[in-house]
Amino acid sequence: MLKLRNLFLSVFMVTFFGFTVSAEETIPEKVNTATNKTVDNVKEGYRNAKDKTCEMINGKMECVGKKIKNKTRTAVDKTKTKAEELKDKID
Repeated sequence: MLKLRNLFLSVFMVTFFGFTVSAEETIPEKVNTATNKTVDNVKEGYRNAKDKTCEMINGKMECVGKKIKNKTRTAVDKTKTKAEELKDKID
């Protein structure tokens, strides 16, 4: 429950403070952000494919837990990427 609360707090902070920050990112920071977003999208696609495969083989009811776990991992990855992007903008 603590992890979930921290996740929601992080998302709130990134959303709230992300609109108020107007600093300029350097080129390496922009490249790092783009790389992180690409990695997140690849991971999300891989997890979605695993979920679909699990559903086809084992059925939906047996894969619900794995699907929730994968969705949570995806949200955590995207939150970390957003937090790093915000940190880069602040620096």
